[in-house]
Amino acid sequence: MIDRDKLQDALIESIIDGMDHKSMYAYVYDSLDGNFDNYSMKELINETEEYYPELLTDAAVQKVTYSDTPQDAS
Repeated sequence: MIDRDKLQDALIESIIDGMDHKSMYAYVYDSLDGNFDNYSMKELINETEEYYPELLTDAAVQKVTYSDTPQDAS
């Protein structure tokens, strides 16, 4: 019988070993982008506040509110 956990681990390791930096970056970016697409605006802001609060004050980011409807900066 095949141990699912060991097979899954071996598959993941093989996929990672076969990636160069550009493909790994693209995969990570796409995975995070897909995950964050499922967040409400409030959840996205909370995640940003916890790990990268400076992004919320960055001039490149428009004013963010806690509604699920994006609003333009004033």
